[in-house]
Amino acid sequence: MTCATRVHWYRNLEARYPFGRTSPDPERWEPIGFPPPWEDRPWIYGVMVASANGVVAWSRKAGGDDPVLTVLGGDNTRRERIADRRQMRFYRAFGDAGIGAQTNRDQPRLVQTPQEPGDEPVPELYRFRVEHGLPYHPRNIIYSLYGRLGLDHPVFNMPGLEAIVVTTEAGAGELTTRGAGVRGIPLIVEPCLDPAGLERAHARLFADRGVRYLACEGGDTILRALHAARLLDEVFLTVTDVEIDESEHEGVLKIFDFAREGAELIAEGRIAPDSGFTFRRWRFNRR
Repeated sequence: MTCATRVHWYRNLEARYPFGRTSPDPERWEPIGFPPPWEDRPWIYGVMVASANGVVAWSRKAGGDDPVLTVLGGDNTRRERIADRRQMRFYRAFGDAGIGAQTNRDQPRLVQTPQEPGDEPVPELYRFRVEHGLPYHPRNIIYSLYGRLGLDHPVFNMPGLEAIVVTTEAGAGELTTRGAGVRGIPLIVEPCLDPAGLERAHARLFADRGVRYLACEGGDTILRALHAARLLDEVFLTVTDVEIDESEHEGVLKIFDFAREGAELIAEGRIAPDSGFTFRRWRFNRR
């Protein structure tokens, strides 16, 4: 019996690709295919959520002011919320996962794995990874200009999970002072993380660390930096039915104007025809 939270992709142009053509669990996830990675860098896909009027984030007023949770709506038992959460875990099954330093600081318990602490078991996602020659847990890649990361964060202390920091020379110095070398945390160091620096960093992730597919969950700053460097190949976007009053927030950030940026809508779906959430897949770079 099909799960009530499964996203039905009624527009899907990527089923032709072999990687992902077979779902780890067809009752919970419809298959999604991925093109092969590039010859010298990973295939990078963003994972984002936006409100009905396109808001993705704003400047937080306090610790409880969480833009993502607000955009998703208050009821975390709602079928659409469960579907979004499961889709995010599903996207992590295909490769490795990345976030920016601010997201790492804002979410002090976040570890980007198919089954986060407290989640329902998903042995089928881990089985899919192992069967495709991937490490049991995704490598977690954190982008940090200045190295201001708390190394007591769970991402640096989870057995069997490799956390890699992409940083600058200044950031590497700060991380060394904080004990990254003693802990054996791998660093990918570039003089600056401008477009050329990001391109070199991802070439090294590809060549030195074996990263072939990278699910980047934000925040908005790193996703836009990847896009400016022409490294963001596509975005999986959840559009909710929540309307955000922009006048109540400062520093409001909105989703890419995908059509204006030349992206192609290659997949779209819902869990039911009358659902308020829409799941979309926008492609920037074409093989």
